[in-house]
Amino acid sequence: MSIGFSISSLTFSDGTRVATPTHGITVIVGPNNSGKTASLRDLINCLVSDHGKGEAVVVRDVTFDLSGTSDELHGWLQTHAHKERGMYEEVYRRMGSQGRWQLLKANWENGSTGYLGPELTNFLTLYADVDSRAGIVSTQVSSGFMDEVPSSPIAFLYQDGDLEERFSRICESAFGMPITLQRLSSSSSLRVGTPDAEVPPVNRPTKAYADAENALPTLASQGHGIRSFMGLALTMLVQSYFVITVDEPEAFLHPPQRRALGRLLSELATSNGSQLFIATHDTDFLWGLLDGPADVTVVRLTRDGGINHAKQISAEQAKVLWTDPLLRYSRIFDGLFYGRVIVAESDADCRFFAAVVDHLVDDQGAPQPDVLFVPAGGKDRIHVAVSALRSVGVDVAAAVDFDMLRDERGFRRLVEASGGDWAGFAQLRTRFAGSISAKRVAKPISGLRKKLDEILPGDEADLDRETSKAVTALFSFKDGWEEAKDTGLESVPHGDAYRSCEQLLTKLTEIGVFVSPHGELESFVKSVGGHGPKWVNAVLSERLHKGSATAHNFVRQLIGR
Repeated sequence: MSIGFSISSLTFSDGTRVATPTHGITVIVGPNNSGKTASLRDLINCLVSDHGKGEAVVVRDVTFDLSGTSDELHGWLQTHAHKERGMYEEVYRRMGSQGRWQLLKANWENGSTGYLGPELTNFLTLYADVDSRAGIVSTQVSSGFMDEVPSSPIAFLYQDGDLEERFSRICESAFGMPITLQRLSSSSSLRVGTPDAEVPPVNRPTKAYADAENALPTLASQGHGIRSFMGLALTMLVQSYFVITVDEPEAFLHPPQRRALGRLLSELATSNGSQLFIATHDTDFLWGLLDGPADVTVVRLTRDGGINHAKQISAEQAKVLWTDPLLRYSRIFDGLFYGRVIVAESDADCRFFAAVVDHLVDDQGAPQPDVLFVPAGGKDRIHVAVSALRSVGVDVAAAVDFDMLRDERGFRRLVEASGGDWAGFAQLRTRFAGSISAKRVAKPISGLRKKLDEILPGDEADLDRETSKAVTALFSFKDGWEEAKDTGLESVPHGDAYRSCEQLLTKLTEIGVFVSPHGELESFVKSVGGHGPKWVNAVLSERLHKGSATAHNFVRQLIGR
């Protein structure tokens, strides 16, 4: 029987205890300054000593499981660590860490006390931040280094050509460049590319091949992203750690490499039986993990003063959320990394609201909000996005046009997805919706002629789809809800109906549903014709959003200012 070590739970500063999968990946996400990186440091410190637990800020406690006897630990060390003879006792080295056998044994036998000590922690776990990962592939080893258990990752490649080939394929797949381990030199280093010379037999080295090796650029001279990626890949490829913590694995990488790294870590963790804890800011990397074979549980952190709140999404929930095509391909889950997400009907709405936010920040001195605007792909899908984001602990709000109130079924789905009790909202809606539906709106012929001239292009132009739709809409007969789409609250009859509508709009803001009281998006700047992207392009190009007080007030509500 071999030894075993795994972390079974993390307790955060708000008291939330999160069970972590023994064989799988726990991903820690959240807005800036929510405690993602600190949680990984705390995890390791809690393993090291009671003093480390006392100094922990985000993760206040870690529980773990050990299996195996001290004799089995001794056998494991002889297989996975480099043995040296100290002055009085055995000493073991593993990837830069060193420990005396008697101390390692004592810490193993005292593991029930709740900590492992620094030496044993370093042998069982790997903490991989950006700089340490990049440094792994920058080291050199003496040529011919053939210890029974190598003490550096590169030395493992020197002993095993199959490992070297696999490592090279990983780099070529992610970056389009193979890797060669330089052997015909006084020290071996990793080189980028393939030597332009025939490979000689191991017992018949040639100067031509040595020169060709030396002519290749070193991996150490490449960018931080590729060095960090390949350093982590190399370590996991050649050594099995029970627990690996990785901070910002996506750093300095382009989106395709981020996703590739996520898939690779999932595959290596599964094949090695390693338990991974990863802090990330990136959805592409998260997608890569979820595409891989390992179970992925997500912990989203938020911070309120000195307290870090944790919300867990189980592996089963994560699979369901990420297989929904709307959620997967709309970038809605970028919202995991923001303080607040505003779900709007379309990309045009999002662009307009984001431009207003920039104006409030740049021209009016408002604080920069930690907010993301995401399109739902139609008003009938807003409730899906809101529900999904709420389920993972995101502060989410919906920004909708006034005519959202027209469709009772769709409106109810949004209210319930936002956590509202439908009965109270339904009662208020009933008091005014019927009076709007009963209205018939007259269209003066003179007004139609004028608007038709504005819509139609010159005689030389062809009729396009958007112009055709605009003409059709112009000559359609409007009921009260069509008028409400243009004027919002102004279309509601005065008296009890008007008061009920006002109360409903106020009540909706309490659950994070913000209905424009002015009608549809285009009502914020009525001097510009058109609809959707065309309207937004015109408004933004002429900077008319900067002068719309109604838009400013509405967006301030959305972002909580």
